[in-house]
Parts: sequence; C-alpha cells; structure tokens
Amino acid sequence: MLQACVRLALGQEGLITLDQALSAGCSADCFKGHVAKGDIERILPGVYRLAGTAESPRQKLRAATLWGGEGTAASHTSAAALVGLKGFTLSDLHTVTTKDPRRAPGWLNVHRLPASRPGTRPLRAIPTTPPWITLVDLGSVAPAAEVRSALDQALLLGIVSLPQMRWALATFGRDRHRGTSVLRSLLAERDPGYAPPESEGEALFYALIEGSDLPPGVRQFPIWDGKRWRRLDYAWPDPGVGAEFDGWTTHGTREAFQEDRARDRRLQIRLWRVLHYTAEDVRCRPDEVLAEIGEAVSVKKCAHGPF
Repeated sequence: MLQACVRLALGQEGLITLDQALSAGCSADCFKGHVAKGDIERILPGVYRLAGTAESPRQKLRAATLWGGEGTAASHTSAAALVGLKGFTLSDLHTVTTKDPRRAPGWLNVHRLPASRPGTRPLRAIPTTPPWITLVDLGSVAPAAEVRSALDQALLLGIVSLPQMRWALATFGRDRHRGTSVLRSLLAERDPGYAPPESEGEALFYALIEGSDLPPGVRQFPIWDGKRWRRLDYAWPDPGVGAEFDGWTTHGTREAFQEDRARDRRLQIRLWRVLHYTAEDVRCRPDEVLAEIGEAVSVKKCAHGPF
C-alpha cells in the first residue's frame, strides 16, 4: 500500500495528505509507522512530504492548498507569480481559504474568506484565484507601482479586460480595503481605448510623454503604410508625427531593423515623420527627447499636417 501512496505523492510535488493515504488503502497505523521511521515527514497538519524530496516554495504553496482543501487557493503575489506576471515570485506565499487559519505556519500568509472565490482553477496543478480577483487583492500586499505593472501586463496578455476589471472591482472590492483603493485609482486612469505598454521601457516612454506639456497623442496607433497595417508606439495623427521606442527585444535583430526602415520610408512618402528613441534616450536625455518631439509636432502643424 505504501507504493500507492508514493506514486500519488510523486504526482503532487512529493506531497500526500493523511486522507489521501487512507483512501489509497494505507492504514492509519501503517502510515504513522512510516512517519515514525522518517519515510514521511509532516509539513502541515494532515499534509506530509516524502523524505528526501526537494523542499521549495512551490511545494509549500501546494501543501498549503492541500491543507486548506476545497475553497483554498494561491492568491495575491503567489497567484500573480503562477500566472506569469513579471516582478512576482513565490518568495512570499499567500493563500485564500475558508478554513480557520490559526494553525497555519509562519511562512504562510493566509487570508480567510466566507466563501470560495468563483473562477478559481488549477494553474500548474495549484488551485489559483483568477487574474481579475488576483488584481483586486494584489494592492493590499504590493506597492501601487507593482500593481500598475501587473494590471498592464494582464491587459497586454489578454487575460483580463478593462470592463472585466471594473466588474471585479464592483463585485469583490471592499470598503476601506487598500487593494480596492489602489485598483480603483488605476482603473480611473484608463479609458476604454487604453493601450497598455508592451515593456517596462515603453512604460517609461509613455510616462515621459504623457507627463509633459506635449499635446495629447495616441498610444499604439494603427496606420496603413501602403502595403500593410503597422502600429506606432505613440502618434500625433494630426500633424502626422510618430514616436517609436526601440528596445532590443523587438527591434534588436537585423530583420527588425530592416523592417522598421522600410516602414518609415513608406510612411515618409505619406508625409509622416517617425522619431526613434532608446531606453538610454528616455533615461539619460528626457528633456532632449521632449524638445525634439515638441519641435516635430509644431513644425508639422505649421505645414498643415499630412494630406
């Protein structure tokens, strides 16, 4: 019977609950005997780990969901890490549960709920709160700047939408809850046509432009270059000026460089002017960047824009 328990444990990060062991046919006395011999070690009340299996934050998080049972899920920064949002790791473990958290160990942050979160599903075999609820919770444990980045990443990945986030805020937000306040402020900044930045550098680029005295423009502006639809990182359609943030990830290959130059030539034929900037420009020469864009916009306006 022990072999059945071992096979079961190996399929779930080396973990097994006492209830699972009993269901697999291992008697309580037999199981206790293996615990006494050190074959199996207790990690949480009712949750055990095979001796010799590597201990990791992921294993601990899965153990926490096994301990909590139905209604328990990875949440907050842990859920953000599991869904793949950059900047979040499993170094600080969080779960939501309907279970009394008083017996939880110090390494686990437990948030008690009156009922299970709807939309919870296994993610990499660990029950996890859905992204729209994770983002509501996140501001209670993470700085607002990290929540802003997480929201933009989730929007860019298409795992949430602005209407969905407004619904989640209205449904799961709570009065005097810091996460609710943070998310409410972030959603107030984003109109229905909001385009999230595609990288940290692009976010800095947007912040530089939109925090300046430049006239308002359009993020991720779609434009026809005569052969295909393109997209400019930022544009002022009238007078026909575009600004591109060139990062190594998307523009650092020979093919991307050639493609960008071909696009710019075709746009110039249509009387568009496209300015290119790098992360070094944005961080080290922000005043120069703004001055150049301002001059380009004013010059084009004097020329009555593209026709």
